[in-house]
Amino acid sequence: MAEAGGARPTIVVVDDAAEVRALVRTRLRLSGLLEVVGEAGDGAHALEVVRELRPDLVLLDVSMPVMDGLGALPRILETSPETRVVMYSGFQEHGLAHRAIDLGATAFLEKSTDLNTLADDLVRILADPDAPRATRAPEAAAVDGDEERRVLREHLERFREVFEDAAIGMATVTLAGQVVRANRSLAGIFGRSVDDLVGTSYAEFATDARAAFDDLLTGILLGTEAVGQLEHTVVGVEDRRVVATFAPVLDSSHRPLYLFAQVQDVTSQRGAEEELRRSELRFRLIVDNVEDYAIFMLSPEGLIESWNAGAQRIKGYTEQEIVGRHFRTFYPPEVQESGHPEHELELALRDGSYEEEGWRVRKDGSRFWANVLITAVHDLDGRHVGFAKVTRDFSQRRVQDEELRASEERFRLLVEHAADYAIFMLSPEGTVASWNSGAQRTSGYAADEIIGRHFRTFYPPEQQNSRHPEHELEEALREGRYEEEGWRVRQDGSRFWATVVISAVRDSQGRHVGFAKVVRDITERRVAAAQLEEANARLQQAADEQAHFLAVTAHELRTPVGVLGGTADLLAAHWSELEETERAELLDGLSSSATRLRRLLDDLLTASRLQRSKLDLQIAEVDVAQVVSTAVATAQRAHPGVAIDADLEPGLMVDGDAGRLGQAVDNLVTNALSHGAPPVVVTARFDGADVLVTVQDSGPGVSPEMRERLFERFATGRSAGGTGLGLYIVRELAREHGGDATYRPPTGDGPGAFEIRLPRATT
Repeated sequence: MAEAGGARPTIVVVDDAAEVRALVRTRLRLSGLLEVVGEAGDGAHALEVVRELRPDLVLLDVSMPVMDGLGALPRILETSPETRVVMYSGFQEHGLAHRAIDLGATAFLEKSTDLNTLADDLVRILADPDAPRATRAPEAAAVDGDEERRVLREHLERFREVFEDAAIGMATVTLAGQVVRANRSLAGIFGRSVDDLVGTSYAEFATDARAAFDDLLTGILLGTEAVGQLEHTVVGVEDRRVVATFAPVLDSSHRPLYLFAQVQDVTSQRGAEEELRRSELRFRLIVDNVEDYAIFMLSPEGLIESWNAGAQRIKGYTEQEIVGRHFRTFYPPEVQESGHPEHELELALRDGSYEEEGWRVRKDGSRFWANVLITAVHDLDGRHVGFAKVTRDFSQRRVQDEELRASEERFRLLVEHAADYAIFMLSPEGTVASWNSGAQRTSGYAADEIIGRHFRTFYPPEQQNSRHPEHELEEALREGRYEEEGWRVRQDGSRFWATVVISAVRDSQGRHVGFAKVVRDITERRVAAAQLEEANARLQQAADEQAHFLAVTAHELRTPVGVLGGTADLLAAHWSELEETERAELLDGLSSSATRLRRLLDDLLTASRLQRSKLDLQIAEVDVAQVVSTAVATAQRAHPGVAIDADLEPGLMVDGDAGRLGQAVDNLVTNALSHGAPPVVVTARFDGADVLVTVQDSGPGVSPEMRERLFERFATGRSAGGTGLGLYIVRELAREHGGDATYRPPTGDGPGAFEIRLPRATT
């Protein structure tokens, strides 16, 4: 702590950006009003420094890794109660100041505050011992030197009007998950005011996904996740479901500064998906309703060989009680005496099937009116092996005429609906043994065209060759049933997407006698689902590209612009007061920022023109060796001490725009210096009818997962930084000149390399 007798107050500067700390530290030293005794790059480190130094004042940033300012503030005051804390943030106030003061801050200053008055403001805040801790410090008055404040704009948000007026919810979130700014759309989605959102952990609105949110933050901080996405319900808003996308905004060292969040209300979409699920459930229940039918097999003599749940429900007999008995058991005595049951079998055997309605008898002696269908079943050789019998209880239909008509209508609709299904029998070997109208409508074959042929006929050639049909029967025999969706082939050769269920059929002794197969054409549903999935993918891609563009453009612009303005003002006003090392440090920053800004501007303008197909090339005969030499010399000046070699053949003439070709080569050299390892070697030589320019470095090369999208717009690695436009521009400029740009992966003989191939000049 400062001692009596005129000692300057002590201060610790906490900010995760080294260049910001350097600028603030220099300003405070030149003011002569405060003594900077320590620095920290995050909240956790700040606690250690404060515990050791016990400063009079801490200038504390909001968004930092490990522990942000809002999380560190109460811990600093607990560690050193006599220390005053001033929050110093790049986020506009928007309720954040009130939150900071509630946590114990003495004041809240935005980083847009004039640095000329920063020391005076801090001393004035510190000098008033009676100032209540819940009072915000006065705003610094605007003075000359606005350019200087631009050095701090790396921590100020851009596109304010877009942010506030966006139709989707947007927020700025610290690396620890605290919301420090929110727009009106997000407030509407969460059912709270903007002020209520600021200073609150995002996890409080997503308690059902808290663990996933913590994992998302960890992945972004570690660089394992470039963009994170979270779906959750909204706490306090009934039935509200959202999808939140979090994209990190990086500093000049490619470290996350804070997170940019986009939140979309997907309640209606999830509701539609749930309705689709319920619709499918209703369909399944209709299928399960087959318990309304008694379905069983008869021997050629009329003995019952199998029994299902519907038969037990309708007739009252268990399987053990009825299997092996003659089916005449279900007929009234007068019908049995007339030989009618045997007559039914004779007609079914002669005509293939027999159908009637009549009285039948249950186990308890009660009668019911039944609809009965008996079908003769033959094996592959045409030998009669028995009958399939289907019975339905129609008793209620006879109770009342109106109920009868209604029942008939329901049955008719059910029968018509069954035409949507191909239902047929297979022998144990897979040969088609029966055929229904739904099967004819779906596959195009008439019964006499398909019965007796193997069911592999319905499969594409590649599946036939892999013996997939036989595999289906094996699975159905082992598990009892087999179900899948896949392509099938109609008689005319066209394909359709089908849902297929194959069930193994066994007789009363458990012997396998064949398979029952149900097929439904769901091509239209698949096409609709694919279209919906494609549309969702396009929407998601557009949203991701928009978020990426906003984040990287804000990051890439604010650092060089701010450093240029702030450094120039500082050098002009205090050249003689600065130490030599300070001047050198500031001049290096000035030069590198100007180069970075110029390159970014060139890339953005070129990418825009390429996108709109409005790139104007000044075509002339160009010496490629001279273009490469200029690019290498420029890179060497910007990176003194780095080995950059050129190996050039003479007379490499092409028809092209020298400036644009220079930009392409310059981008490749810069890419090698930024993402590779020295030495960098640039070669240019003839290769058949082309001129080939190669840029290679000694680094490990491009990772396999990045190679496919290496030349796409905005394609960046997880920790590479940049706009992702450089290689996209290289390829498009090469193609504009009739050539192309490619990447050659590393081999055992050498490292990877980028290549530009251009056709030789025609004159």
